[in-house]
Amino acid sequence: MNRVHVAYIESATLAHPDGWTSPAHCLENREAAERLRDATNLLSGRNAAARRTWRITDCPGDNCGVRR
Repeated sequence: MNRVHVAYIESATLAHPDGWTSPAHCLENREAAERLRDATNLLSGRNAAARRTWRITDCPGDNCGVRR
């Protein structure tokens, strides 16, 4: 399986009028990224989860420079 990057985008709020993008994380595979997404949504609550758009993309290589 290939490594993937996972990050989410939140729409504009009073605290972040231009929206906000989380730092990307490099994970071992898509299943790990989906588990992180699901756990983050569960812990943050329905309102926060509803504002988020998740992106899971292929990692360009072993030394991608994204936080692991």
